[in-house]
Amino acid sequence: MPNFPVDQNTFGTMNYYKATLQYDGTGYAGFQWQKDIPSIQNDFNLAIKSIISGKITTMGASRTDTGVHAIHQIVKITSENLIECPTSLIALNKILPSQIHCLDLISCSGDFKPASDTVSKEYRYYFTNLRNVPSDDRRFIANFPIQLDLNSMMICVRALLGTHDFHNFCSTGSNVKSTIRDITFCELSEINPHTILPSSELFRLPPNLTTCYQLKIEGNGFLKHMIRHIVSALWMVGSGKITKEEFLNFLKGPKREKRIWKIAAPNGLFLFEIKY
Repeated sequence: MPNFPVDQNTFGTMNYYKATLQYDGTGYAGFQWQKDIPSIQNDFNLAIKSIISGKITTMGASRTDTGVHAIHQIVKITSENLIECPTSLIALNKILPSQIHCLDLISCSGDFKPASDTVSKEYRYYFTNLRNVPSDDRRFIANFPIQLDLNSMMICVRALLGTHDFHNFCSTGSNVKSTIRDITFCELSEINPHTILPSSELFRLPPNLTTCYQLKIEGNGFLKHMIRHIVSALWMVGSGKITKEEFLNFLKGPKREKRIWKIAAPNGLFLFEIKY
């Protein structure tokens, strides 16, 4: 195990670890702990505290909203006692709920800040535009049952690249200093979801669903519901409810008091990768 520096505080010498999680966010109110509300962090904390004694705290790289999934979520663990990583990883996965899986557990530096040390985050949103989709098939892929003009949508997707003020593509309720974000990659494509999403007990897809649309977006950070606002606005363009020019006015123009779309459902959104 690497010999990383430790801190001295009221609990004594502290030890630091980095866990990589995957989870199905269905039924959870997001990653972050909330009192008396089901969260990924709460269930992870309960599991790790059941196998490790002493004071333990955790900190995630991304909050992820209610119903949002993760392929690659990073969690820093601060522990009063040493953690035997290989043994604890096996024990954790036996205790964790079936919707959460710990992929990796390693020691890390006490200076590591999982949220603020990120270089970029990549999210992906999956959707179909079928007339009828059984409810059981909507767990990981959203559906917008209207014919879409993909060419117009792709023009708007390309316009998202670069640095913009996304004040018209976020929800209120989060304390941020700025709504300006830098988007380094943004692409809308048609894919076979079975080749993208990992084949595991967590993400079971309908075997006959061999094609869907994927919005892949990477940036230095994202605002509350930002990607779901973008997806919904793109659907408005694709269905002819707003023009490409109107979309660009929302992107480049002044802040609007009201938007003409509802945010897209959370079930199609995945936190896909975090880069440091």
